[in-house]
Amino acid sequence: MLAILERARLYISKCPAAISGQGGHDATFHVAAVLVQGFALSDSDALMLLREWNGSCLPPWSEAELIHKISSAASAQHCDPRGYLLRDANKSGTPHACPLRPRRTGPRAESVVMPGNADPVGAAEKFLKDFRCGEAEWLAASPVRPGDDPKFDGALLIGALYSPGELVNFVTEYVEATEKGGEVKARPVGKGITLGRDALVARFREFGSDSDRGGAWLRMNPVDGRGIADANVTAFRFALLESDRLPLELQLSVFAKLPLPLAALLSSGGRSVHAWVKVDARDAGEYRATVNRMLTILARLGVDGKNKNPSRLSRLPGARRSIGAVGDGAQRLLYLNAQPEGRSIL
Repeated sequence: MLAILERARLYISKCPAAISGQGGHDATFHVAAVLVQGFALSDSDALMLLREWNGSCLPPWSEAELIHKISSAASAQHCDPRGYLLRDANKSGTPHACPLRPRRTGPRAESVVMPGNADPVGAAEKFLKDFRCGEAEWLAASPVRPGDDPKFDGALLIGALYSPGELVNFVTEYVEATEKGGEVKARPVGKGITLGRDALVARFREFGSDSDRGGAWLRMNPVDGRGIADANVTAFRFALLESDRLPLELQLSVFAKLPLPLAALLSSGGRSVHAWVKVDARDAGEYRATVNRMLTILARLGVDGKNKNPSRLSRLPGARRSIGAVGDGAQRLLYLNAQPEGRSIL
């Protein structure tokens, strides 16, 4: 039995974590079914392993909900015979990787959203357990590797994530503002410069990303060339995740562990990194609903809840800042994937 439990534990460790609003019920039922049906475990053994897997879910399920999932999986009708994963594991020596969950055709109940945690560092450490990673691991995992000179990172990102003909806006103008704690920050102002994707790539390839003492910012979603408001956005493609409440090491580790379609990760040149999640919403309403739900769920991990609007600015990779800088103030591209999947990076 010990060998079977270890095989089951290894199998479900490869299954995506359940995230509220993103098929969390389906994900959890699938793991429960794998345990009680695929590995033919008793309800008590299946519940023990489901509790372990539950630690990576956002938010984690209650004990009563886990018991209900096990009971539902045990009583449901399944296409495969009970113990089918024992048979497959015995043939190859190790179980197969966790398969994709079947698409659910009926309405889906949403998980209860957990409110923001007063201790995001503690919540992040609990979510991560012993997992940690740094910039080197992100660079090694990137499908598109940045070049040796970071000042050309902007050209690389724009060429990969936007289509010919799309208009992209960036900003270098700023005003200095003093925070309550006395820290001076650069706040972007003005409409910036809007160029076609190919023209902007050519500009950044020749001269590097534009930059000033405050660094530079890039509007993540393409615009129509007539303005920079939400109404001017032409493709609701990316949402921004960032956190000033977590130490840099925890930020890098949390974003690597979350099962989200991350298209880019870049350092801000300050105390945070910026993660671009691919949303591909149909319109502004769907974008706001999706992003608001995601930010609400991730609030307990210290993720900033203000980045809800589609015309949001992120830091422009390749620029360098001196105001509020940490280290050399370089805004570096750490990860780039034009076709991201909803799974953990590391």
